[in-house]
Amino acid sequence: MKKINFLGLIALFFILISCQVQVPMSAEYFSKPSRIGLFVNVTEPQKYREGSQGLLDMAVTSGDKYQPLLDLAKTNLDPKQDLINIYSELLRAKGKEVVIITDAFDPKTAEKYKGDKIEGKKYSNYDFRYLKAKYNIDEVNFVNVGWGVMISYYSMIETGRAGYTYIDNRIVNLSDNTLYFANDNVKTAIIKGKWNTPPNYENAISKISEALNSAKETEKELYK
Repeated sequence: MKKINFLGLIALFFILISCQVQVPMSAEYFSKPSRIGLFVNVTEPQKYREGSQGLLDMAVTSGDKYQPLLDLAKTNLDPKQDLINIYSELLRAKGKEVVIITDAFDPKTAEKYKGDKIEGKKYSNYDFRYLKAKYNIDEVNFVNVGWGVMISYYSMIETGRAGYTYIDNRIVNLSDNTLYFANDNVKTAIIKGKWNTPPNYENAISKISEALNSAKETEKELYK
């Protein structure tokens, strides 16, 4: 039976919502004052997979036994407001005027960038230029966050679990949709021992929180 590598599927998912490019933060960018929109999109906490599985394996292991844990994580750990506070503080410390973007973001319906591209420049995969006039801003800091638990599989057998966070961070020039900055940040925290300990799931929740906090600390360093 043909095997499917879920690390590959996860990578493909994030390719669809990002440019998959790295653009270092430029000191020159922060030398000029501007109005920047802060657009933080946080997905529902999810179960992610890694390892190789066949189609039958995937069907057998597609149950929702982790959903109560993920529901509790959403209630207790939802990182959106904390991330908004972190990025706002970092950007304001660099002299930027921050405008919070309240639009919803859906990667399935968001408009892709189809404009002209100049050789040597990097572009956002999504076209954010509409935000310029709507919010009277010069750039947008778009942050897309996936988080939850990563389950390792060998066929139908679970071989490991970890708290998981992925942060896709882009600063986009709204004049031409080019990238001032782009970074992908992935953190995991291995769950050792029992995870299925309702109602509080202390062990698993602590590792989901650890992965989130580790990712946040990395993000703070990016703006220095």
